[in-house]
Amino acid sequence: MGVAIVAVSSFQPPNLRAARSDVRVLMGAATSLDPAIQADASSAQIVSQLFECLTAADASQQIQPALASSWETLDGGRRMVFHLRPNLTYSDGSPLTAKDVVASWMRVLAMARQGGLASLLDGVVGAEAYAKGTGPVTAVGLSAPDTTTVQVDLSSPASDFAAIASSPTLAVVPPGLNANPSLLKPGSFVGSGAYVLSAITSTETTLVANSHYWAGKPAIGTVHVVTSIGGQSEVDVFLAGKLDYTQISSIDATWIAYDRTLGPSLRLVSTASVEYYGFDTTKKPFSDVHVRRAFAMGIDWRRIVTLLGSPTEQPATGMVPPGIPGHGSTDFVPKFDAATAKAELTQAGFPGGVGFPKITLVTPGGSVDGTIVAQLHDNLGIDISYQTMDLATYYQRLATNPPAFWVQDWQADYPGADDFLGLLLGSGKANNYGGWSDASFDAAIAKALSAGDPASTQAAFDQAQAVVQDQAPVVPVDNGTGYWLAAKGLLGAAPNGQGLVRFAGLAWAS
Repeated sequence: MGVAIVAVSSFQPPNLRAARSDVRVLMGAATSLDPAIQADASSAQIVSQLFECLTAADASQQIQPALASSWETLDGGRRMVFHLRPNLTYSDGSPLTAKDVVASWMRVLAMARQGGLASLLDGVVGAEAYAKGTGPVTAVGLSAPDTTTVQVDLSSPASDFAAIASSPTLAVVPPGLNANPSLLKPGSFVGSGAYVLSAITSTETTLVANSHYWAGKPAIGTVHVVTSIGGQSEVDVFLAGKLDYTQISSIDATWIAYDRTLGPSLRLVSTASVEYYGFDTTKKPFSDVHVRRAFAMGIDWRRIVTLLGSPTEQPATGMVPPGIPGHGSTDFVPKFDAATAKAELTQAGFPGGVGFPKITLVTPGGSVDGTIVAQLHDNLGIDISYQTMDLATYYQRLATNPPAFWVQDWQADYPGADDFLGLLLGSGKANNYGGWSDASFDAAIAKALSAGDPASTQAAFDQAQAVVQDQAPVVPVDNGTGYWLAAKGLLGAAPNGQGLVRFAGLAWAS
C-alpha cells in the first residue's frame, strides 16, 4: 500500500509588477557548476539556480514538489515513486523525462571518485557498490518505467529520501553532458533550473531567467551574482546602491541594527550548519575512547563559544542544528568536567598528560582554535601543536589523509537529521573523516529512517546522538547564523533548509 504525497508548489514566481528587472547579490564564486562534483556552499547556491531537483526545500525547512508533482512511499518505505510534472523541458526547449533523472543520478554515482556527494544515494539498492567500483550498474535500484515516473528501490526504509532528492547534487542535467562539457558554459548552456548561465567574469556570474522553467519565467529577469567587490566594504557598496543582497560581518551588524537608514534592511539568517571537531579514530591516541572522552570533557566548549561573543556562532546542543527535522530538545554536547576528563586520560595511560604523544590540531583557521590548545594544556596537562591550511588544501587533506585532530563546518545538503548524523558518522561513509564505526549508532540511524511516526523517528535520532556523546568521535561546537542586508522592496530573499536562496522566488514589490 502506498502513501501518496501531493502538494501544490509554493515556488510559483510572485505575480508582481517589478520595479526593476534585475537583482545584484554578493556571494562566493562557484568552484564547479556541475551538480555531480560541486560540494561547497558557493557552488551549491549557483548550481541550484541552473539545475532543478525533483523536490525542493522551502524557507521553513519543508519539502515541496519541484520537477516532481507528487511521490509515493511503497513497500514499507523501501520504494519511492516520483511522478514528474507533464511536458517538462530543459532551457533549450528539449524534453526532460524520467530517464534524464535516472541518468543524472547514475552520473553522480559514476563520478563519485571526482568528489561531490554521491553518498547521498547510498541508501539506493546497489548504488554504494557501483560508486565504489565493486558492483554492476545493472544492480542499481533506479529506473524509469515511463517518461514521467522515477522508481527508487532502497536497501532499507528511508523516510527522508524525498528530502534527499532536494539536494543540488541530485539536480537533473541534460543528456550528453559528459560528451559535451560546453553545455555548462555561457552561450551554449542548457539547464533544468529557473535560470540560464549568461556570463562568467572574475567579478560576476550572470544568470538570466529561463522562459522554459516549469513554474513559469521568474519575475527577476537577470541576477548578477557579484563574486568580488575589490576589497571594498559590503556595507559601503550596498549603500551606494550597487548591491541588493549581501552578507555582512557581525561587527557591522551591531551598529546597523540602530541605524535609521540601514536598520530596516538588516536580516539575521540561520545557515542550518554545525561546526564540529573530530578525531582520527583509526590511529592512536584517538583510537582509544578514553582519550576522546578526555578531550570532549576536558574542554569547556560551550563557554569558549559564549565568550567569543559572536552573534553568528551559537553553542550547539548536538550534531543536528536547530530547525532541522530531528533536532530534538536534548543537549548532546559533552559536559565540561575536568576531573572526569583527567580520570579518562589516566585510564588511557596518560596520567596528568604525561607521555601523551605529539599531535597537531589542523584547521583552516578558526576563532576558537587557540583557546582549545590552551585549555588542553591548562586542564589536562597536554601540549599539542597547531597548524592552519588554506581551505582547498585543508579539505583535500581531510578527505585523503585526515589529521589526528581536525575541524569541519558542515552545512545542510538537505533538511534532515541524517545529513548531520549518518552521512557524517555512519560506518564507511565518505564524509566520515575520522573513520569511526559503531554498530549501535548505525542501528539507531537505520531505526530512525524506517520509523513510521515522528516520535519514533526522533527517539531513534536521539539514541544515535547519545552514542556520539558517549563515544566522542566528534564534538559539536556551534551552529552558524549570518547577517545580511536586503534592499527595500526585495521579496523572497530568505534561505531554504539548505541555506540557499531560490532566485526563482525573488521579486520587487510594486
